[in-house]
Amino acid sequence: MGWETGLYAFAVVLLAASLQGITGAGMMILSVPALIVTLPATVVVPGIVILYLPLGVAQIVQLRDDVDRPHLAILVVSSALMVPLGALILGNVDTVTLQRGIGLSMIALALLLQVKPGPPYTKDFAPCVGAGLIAGFLAASTSVSGPPLVLLGLKQRWDPARFRATLIAYFLIISAFSLPFYWKMNLLSPTTWQFVLYGLPGITLGYFTGGWLRARVSVAAFRWLATGVVVVGGLAAALL
Repeated sequence: MGWETGLYAFAVVLLAASLQGITGAGMMILSVPALIVTLPATVVVPGIVILYLPLGVAQIVQLRDDVDRPHLAILVVSSALMVPLGALILGNVDTVTLQRGIGLSMIALALLLQVKPGPPYTKDFAPCVGAGLIAGFLAASTSVSGPPLVLLGLKQRWDPARFRATLIAYFLIISAFSLPFYWKMNLLSPTTWQFVLYGLPGITLGYFTGGWLRARVSVAAFRWLATGVVVVGGLAAALL
């Protein structure tokens, strides 16, 4: 892994971590599609999961009071059921093809919800379980688990602070839960750890940049930005 690739990884991680601080999602959605252009998915996916852990811990310490714990529990439990299958897919299937399909689907859903999202679900247990199952599978297979959760939050019109904090807590828990499966499948390679070392400065700077921007984004801008994160991530996944 040359210094040019390392510098590119640093820049991508910095941008993604900054957006993560604003919306609660974006770290995986934007970084993975952009990084698999230069590195194998089997390096990028576990590497991004490892990089997210210090960012998630720092953010959740700051935002812990805003976490919606009942919804978080539903999402985590349902996602955990699909993590083993996702890890198996990562080790045995062409994840670039998988990610392109995911990208196109997320673009269509994001645009549909933005144009005509309809009223929130009056009972959201089943939608939360469904979003959690999909997100858990995507988390382990591509690490891009954000889109179904972002779309659910937009549909339900969750308060931005609660929305952001709950997503951050979810990603932190699922990332930690995924690591043993990556280790079991020998996906934590020396190249992955080299990638992590290049990405750590980007995570650090992105944490402070995201915190600074978060206080300056309105509710209306937050909704459009969250949708934009899904669309841009989907385009990157489909085209790169």
